[in-house]
Amino acid sequence: MKKVFSNSIILAILCAMLLSLTSCDEYKVKSNEKLKYYTINNEDSVCVELIQKYNNYCLKNLDESYQIEIVEFESQEEMKLKMSTEIMAGEGPDIFSLSQKLPFEKLTDSKTIADVNELISEFSYDIGIDNCNSKIMDAGVIDGKRYFIPLFYSPDVFITTEETLNKYNLTSSEFSFKALSEKLSKNKKEYSLFGSADDNIAFFYSFLDQYIDFNSGNTEFNSDKFSEDLDSIYSLIKNDTTDENVYYFLYENINNGASILYKEMPAFSIIVKTYSCLKYLGSTPVFVNNYNMDDDSISASIDVGIAVNDNCKNKEKLLPFIKYCLSCDVQKNMSEECMYLPVNSDAMEKCIDSIDEVIDFEDIIVSDKEKAIVETAESAAIRDYKYIINNITKCNLYSFNCLSDTYFNSSVISDIVDKYLNGDISKEKFIHQLTAATEIYLKE
Repeated sequence: MKKVFSNSIILAILCAMLLSLTSCDEYKVKSNEKLKYYTINNEDSVCVELIQKYNNYCLKNLDESYQIEIVEFESQEEMKLKMSTEIMAGEGPDIFSLSQKLPFEKLTDSKTIADVNELISEFSYDIGIDNCNSKIMDAGVIDGKRYFIPLFYSPDVFITTEETLNKYNLTSSEFSFKALSEKLSKNKKEYSLFGSADDNIAFFYSFLDQYIDFNSGNTEFNSDKFSEDLDSIYSLIKNDTTDENVYYFLYENINNGASILYKEMPAFSIIVKTYSCLKYLGSTPVFVNNYNMDDDSISASIDVGIAVNDNCKNKEKLLPFIKYCLSCDVQKNMSEECMYLPVNSDAMEKCIDSIDEVIDFEDIIVSDKEKAIVETAESAAIRDYKYIINNITKCNLYSFNCLSDTYFNSSVISDIVDKYLNGDISKEKFIHQLTAATEIYLKE
């Protein structure tokens, strides 16, 4: 009897162990089914925060297997080596961020990045693209394939004031960087273009970007227009006297210096507040477009965007994440946190409608007259900014603020650009080297 009882206990223990092992295996399968995203110490904070919010959403609305595993690395080189090795082996993270230093132009050619349109068709899944700004979303489409999904963006505009431009005998209606360069050359006075040397470099890269067609692989660096406008842009940057120890804005007082242009965060609430403050201080704020090869066009750039790996083993789980990122409430809330504009059209309208809730002028308004000034400025800012947004004609893939860090700019042409801006090579040599390096990169 004791033996039978003893055997029964052993059998029960073995069964329990077997069930335990089975459940562990099931957990491992579940874990292996999770999508992966790589980051460097949460450097790309917007994407990381979106994933963290989505993971919480999965627990309530999907299941744990839909969550995305965030894999952190300590350095750019460590992550770059890991990603490169895995991508060459047909693996890698399932989700990419446009802020990562990857040769995205080459990855589309090598079929590493999936066409989201194909996934939508394969799984009959609506991710909500029809509710988004088509001009911005089209920036992710190459040869009819939707390789990139823009999430947040910025119009490529700067804020200045008519009073600032009047110092150089210019007005906003006749503004161009060529005209500004000519006026500054004649003026012979010290100036700060943007109030930041980093913005100067980003501006130069944004200028170069206008003359590269990454889709066709063609450049226009040998055109007369590029050569002529290069002289103006080079002069603006070369003669800039920005002091990195000084804080610059569009008016000068005891605490800061005055820049000619100012690159503000693009969120509606921030733009309206800056516009209103300038008006309150007695200035006439205006927007001017960033340099465009087509002089009258208004461009934008993607501040946050993603792509997905064509080698993903669980492609059906990619679309719910994209849909979540493009949804109205997520777009509105994240837009207010990260200070970029949402691609979702309904979210944009909600951001505009809630401006009074997020802007507080109580610290500066002390009279009805001042309140009237600010309210008038708010209305003008919303009107002018909406005009810009509604008339965007094209959108660039990379954020203005991150242009120095893209793979192409940082790894392919940065040495050539540095030599030219430092005066180490001639204009002719710069154009020759720039053309050669770009064409090799795009066509090899």
